[in-house]
Amino acid sequence: MSPPSPIASSSSSPSSVVSAAVSRGEHYTFGDGATAADRLALLAAAFEPSSARLLRLLGYLRPRRAVDLGCGPGWSTRLVHALLAPGTTLGLEQSPEHVARAEATAPPGVSYRVHEVTEVPFPDEPPDFLYSRFLLTHLRDPESALAAWAEAAAGEAVLALEETADISCDHLAFARYYQLVGEMQAAYGQRLRIGTTLSIPARSGWKVELDLLAPLSLPAARMARLHALNIETWRNDAYARARFDVEELDALAVRLWGIARGEEAAPGVKVVMRQMILARAGGGEG
Repeated sequence: MSPPSPIASSSSSPSSVVSAAVSRGEHYTFGDGATAADRLALLAAAFEPSSARLLRLLGYLRPRRAVDLGCGPGWSTRLVHALLAPGTTLGLEQSPEHVARAEATAPPGVSYRVHEVTEVPFPDEPPDFLYSRFLLTHLRDPESALAAWAEAAAGEAVLALEETADISCDHLAFARYYQLVGEMQAAYGQRLRIGTTLSIPARSGWKVELDLLAPLSLPAARMARLHALNIETWRNDAYARARFDVEELDALAVRLWGIARGEEAAPGVKVVMRQMILARAGGGEG
């Protein structure tokens, strides 16, 4: 199959549909239906080893109450609970559909609530451990979110963050996919590679305890399947409908599925994760 053709912009301006979506608050492009849940399962499997290494560094904490911010169907929540053994672990997620999926497999000590992660206070008591993976990339003002989380946390709380600093692959289909996703996120004030530029200002209420870059090499077939499912979830997004060529998206999805099935060879996807451990500044009780 020939490489995807360049984007063909729609003759109608997308500005009205995009600004309308943004004005309603945070915009999550990747959906919460069954396909979105499947891609989150793949995402969790791909990144669990690196997340587990980060969380094991915090094994000494034994928090009383942990909160997983933007938990989706609960994969990361269960990982936090298994590795840190908090007294209780609460997953917060704005999607009722994802919360229902998470509740269906909740182990003892783990619960979930429908809650917008940028709104504080959180349900129940202030947490002394907070976890966020691939969440700040979807927020227009991550620094304000960090400050809100500090306000909602207990006085000696610790926050573990994981965000993408870089993602690339020496294959045209992957490169084009990342270009499209980056453009769409930028239209909503978001950053695909937020790990590169994310800062922790003093006014955020957090101080940096650990800041590292974790390079990963992920199998092309697994990532191609993940990205093909992603296209299914975001191709009807307002910005995508207005700006992206439908035939190109079809061709790109076909090519990614071919890589996923082993019909076309591709090198591994190179990912650099920004992993941070933050402590609440100032101490005292939250």
